[in-house]
Amino acid sequence: MTRLDGTKTDRTGAGKFAPGNPGGPGRPRRATERAYMAAISEACPPDTWAQIVAKAVEDATAGDRFAREWLASFLVGNPEGSAPSLHTLAVEAEADVDPVGADASLAAMLGHF
Repeated sequence: MTRLDGTKTDRTGAGKFAPGNPGGPGRPRRATERAYMAAISEACPPDTWAQIVAKAVEDATAGDRFAREWLASFLVGNPEGSAPSLHTLAVEAEADVDPVGADASLAAMLGHF
């Protein structure tokens, strides 16, 4: 592919690496990842992390949406697919269905535990 300034790139028109291009440096080696994780763990021990979380809770309850989103990403994760409709929730409640229990039973039957 050629840029607007006339220079060649190592990518195709679709943005993928062109044949013969080795790509980037790749993923860091495990030893490098371990070194970074060790540095993070030393710089932010559990006591410090507890203070960070407490401040996020304080900010979230004061109305900070970013703090709420950050906490939710740890507490409930990012949603997959779409949320159940109000109708589905009403049907489950009326039928006395526990969707979490049903999912757990299904996962156990399929051997996911």
